[in-house]
Amino acid sequence: MSDLGWNPLHGVPSYPAERYAVLADRIGGILRSRNDILLVQAEAVVALEAAAVSLARPGLTALNIVTSLYGGWFGQWLRRGGATVADIVAEPGLPIEIEAVAKALDAGPRIDVLALVHAESASGILNPLPEILALARARGIVTIVDAVASVGGHGFEVDDLGIDIAVVGPQKALGGPAGVSALSVSHRAWDLILTDGAPCDSILSLADLKTWVDSGRRGLPGTPAPLEFFALETALDRVEAEGLENIVARHALAASATRAGL
Repeated sequence: MSDLGWNPLHGVPSYPAERYAVLADRIGGILRSRNDILLVQAEAVVALEAAAVSLARPGLTALNIVTSLYGGWFGQWLRRGGATVADIVAEPGLPIEIEAVAKALDAGPRIDVLALVHAESASGILNPLPEILALARARGIVTIVDAVASVGGHGFEVDDLGIDIAVVGPQKALGGPAGVSALSVSHRAWDLILTDGAPCDSILSLADLKTWVDSGRRGLPGTPAPLEFFALETALDRVEAEGLENIVARHALAASATRAGL
């Protein structure tokens, strides 16, 4: 039989079920997180919406920091689920001021959830994450951080910072595929998500992914795209070979040189 017409892409093997848990643990290592790591079979904006949908309900109050359209979308998703949301909007192209966050936290009713984007790839800004998280921790607020543009480009340690939900995608500073993303979810966040009938039977349900975690983290629901997970595995190989600290330093050097050139 001739091999002239054979193409390996015609018969891509399934991603091995036992390696999903390994992938999740490797992502947890990059995030410096011992929390549950969930894998989402889509670009990170789906993971962000899933976090909002899984948290939002009547009676929930949220402070949403808006420094780009992503922050604006997150507030809309929370409102659609019945949450009461107060937006703090930064000046265009500038990070949020920590004084504005403190003022909003002190002025209103009790806040259950605080959401923000850490780094904005379109504008290059970096929000004052440690200071904002310190304010939230002091008030017992569950925090959600969009770290898609920051992980690999800036220091980002989930456990040390006390982040309850971190959403990441490998397609930016980690140099990986765009069709898969991940979340780190703390016990405090699960307590909030799983109360009062969390959404289920949906691609946007974190409660469904909690079932995946609790049942042994083998095959993901649905029909996963194997190329995305093989590509993610390869990207993590590169990240671990170079070292995350070296990757962050390389991006910082590139940013400094770019700003100097401008």
